Amino acid sequence: MTTYALTGDDTVIINDLPVNDFADNTIGSLEIPNDLFEMSTGKNGNTIFALDEKGNNATLTLRVLMSSNDDKRFNGLVPKSKGFASTVLANGSVVKQVGDGAGNISYNTYLLRGGMISKKPAMSIDVAGNTDQAVVEYVFRFAYAERSIS
Repeated sequence: MTTYALTGDDTVIINDLPVNDFADNTIGSLEIPNDLFEMSTGKNGNTIFALDEKGNNATLTLRVLMSSNDDKRFNGLVPKSKGFASTVLANGSVVKQVGDGAGNISYNTYLLRGGMISKKPAMSIDVAGNTDQAVVEYVFRFAYAERSIS
């Protein structure tokens, strides 16, 4: 039997506000960079499994239009060297809608907690028509990401 997956109308929310000012092409990506556990196998195949809490970490990269409302909002979330300990951590969610071609939709949702922007955004200057010079990329790192499918 053939299975279909129709995607579109994804939603990204940071600190209870939807992100709207996306750029072109790949507007965002969510990476889970670490394994959930470590494993070591010894003599006779005896194996130790150890939970690695870093497996809950996530990296969310968003591409927004330069000087847009979202750019200004995110720029205000960049942690400052002075007063770093008083930084308010971000929360968010990413929801991908997937249709089955028969009118049914499932929602693939990542809930994100305990995040902050990991570095100041870069900028490019171009005289050959490169449209990326009007795009700002923000990289959020979250302590915890939980996926659900409904």
